[in-house]
Amino acid sequence: MRTLQDQLIEKGLSQPAGREKAQKSIKTKGKRKERLTDRELAELMGTNRPTYGRKKGGAYRQR
Repeated sequence: MRTLQDQLIEKGLSQPAGREKAQKSIKTKGKRKERLTDRELAELMGTNRPTYGRKKGGAYRQR
């Protein structure tokens, strides 16, 4: 009869106790950072969009 540990190793859910994997020293390439211009940043922040607010009478109007 097999033990539970042997069954886990057979199915690949556990590593054998005596054997250790050698660690690979593979460097992964990092994602390049996206550089945005000042105009693109201002557009993302919404500074060039019209602003609306409630004025006298409670209606939304452009400021």
